Amino acid sequence: MADLPDHDPAIDALDDETRRRLGELWRERAVTEMGAGWAFAQVVTELYALGADGEVLALATRGAHDEVRHARLCAHLASVYLGEPVEARPPKSIAMPAHEGANERTRMQLHVVGLAVSETLAAGFLQACLAVCEAELPTRIARSHLEDDIAHARVGWAHMASKAFAPDRAAVKPWVPKLIEANLRHWRSRIAELPVVPAHGYPEHDALTSALEETARDVLVPGFRHVGL
Repeated sequence: MADLPDHDPAIDALDDETRRRLGELWRERAVTEMGAGWAFAQVVTELYALGADGEVLALATRGAHDEVRHARLCAHLASVYLGEPVEARPPKSIAMPAHEGANERTRMQLHVVGLAVSETLAAGFLQACLAVCEAELPTRIARSHLEDDIAHARVGWAHMASKAFAPDRAAVKPWVPKLIEANLRHWRSRIAELPVVPAHGYPEHDALTSALEETARDVLVPGFRHVGL
């Protein structure tokens, strides 16, 4: 990409196997970010159906665009690690959470609430990564992602505090602990598969798990209390 370098001395100094492993992880993250863009676009559509506030719609629309940009940034970083062109492609299969037992309107609201949970936890994860990252290019990209993920989480929190959410608050409330635990379970599983390369933004697994649990305890739980959930 035009505003990012095509080389990083810290990446060039890696052994071939570590460089390949990190490159494949960033290639995978490019796919994941494209999937997140699709999911964000679905949430935008559902927010319109729910009668969301204009400010929330504007934030969400920008968020869908951000995820595509994230995918391109991840693909660029993957290409630097791998030494070959990498294209950001969408995943072959994408689906929104079914939330079986919820009616259609509650399900749409849960997708927005789930967005707040996932993006808030992602911000906690990225903060832990940035705390140890020394390589310039991964640091720049992770910092850009963190800034956007904080804004993306605001979509969900702002919507939960709005009039468009109020009629469904009671129906959504019992689902909140399930949403938090399902997201934490996903993150724990994912962390267990990651390499430990602190200088490139992959800290010890315990540090990442602790960061996510702290984010859930110190941000998610008070946030849900604040919006009456």
